[in-house]
Amino acid sequence: MRPKHKEMLVNCVKYLPLGLLALLILINLCLGVNKAVTHAPAPKIFGFSQLVVLSGSMEPAIYPGDVIVIREQAADQYKVGDVVTYLHGTNAFTHRIVSEENGVFTLKGDNNNAADEFLTADKFAGKMVLRIPKIGLAVVVSKKPAGMAALVLLLVLGVYGGDLYRKARVRMQQK
Repeated sequence: MRPKHKEMLVNCVKYLPLGLLALLILINLCLGVNKAVTHAPAPKIFGFSQLVVLSGSMEPAIYPGDVIVIREQAADQYKVGDVVTYLHGTNAFTHRIVSEENGVFTLKGDNNNAADEFLTADKFAGKMVLRIPKIGLAVVVSKKPAGMAALVLLLVLGVYGGDLYRKARVRMQQK
C-alpha cells in the first residue's frame, strides 16, 4: 500500500468515529433544545424522532433498551401491521395496529394480552421505521448532563489526544 493511501486510511479510521461522536452530540443538543422549547415528549428533527424502549410490551419484535426511530406520516398511510407510537399525556407508547375500522385503529403490544384503547391516526406521533438493538442505555446516559460532558470530553480527547500523548512522550524521553 502506498504511503499516501495508508495515511488516508489511517485518517479515516481515526476521524470517522470522531465525526459520528460529534454528530451524536449535535443531535442530542438539537433534541434537547427542541424538547425544552416545545415540551414535546417525542421531539422531532425533519419529521423523525428517536425513542428508547422501556417496557417489554412489544417483545419479541422490540426489546427494552432498543432505540426506535419513528417518522411522521399522513393519517391515510397507516395500515394494519404497522408499529406506531402514540402519546398519552407525556408518555409515549409503541404498539402494533391490529385492526382498523372507519378510521379508528386498535393497537396492541405484541406481548400484551389485551388491546389498547381505540385511537384515530391524528393521535399517532409516527410509524416505526428503524430499530437499533440495545443502545438505549448509551442514549439515556448521553442525554444527561454528565453523559453529555463525557461525550464532549471523548471528542476533545479524540481530536487532541494524539498530540497530548506525543508531547508527554517527548517530555518523558527528555528526563
